[in-house]
Amino acid sequence: MERPRVGFIGLGTMGEPMARNVLRGGFPLT
Repeated sequence: MERPRVGFIGLGTMGEPMARNVLRGGFPLT
């Protein structure tokens, strides 16, 4: 099964670490 693509808008102080965890989990990030 293909993993869903995840999108983040406005990476600030909290968003950057969350986006890194998404990438580390193997999800494609937009």
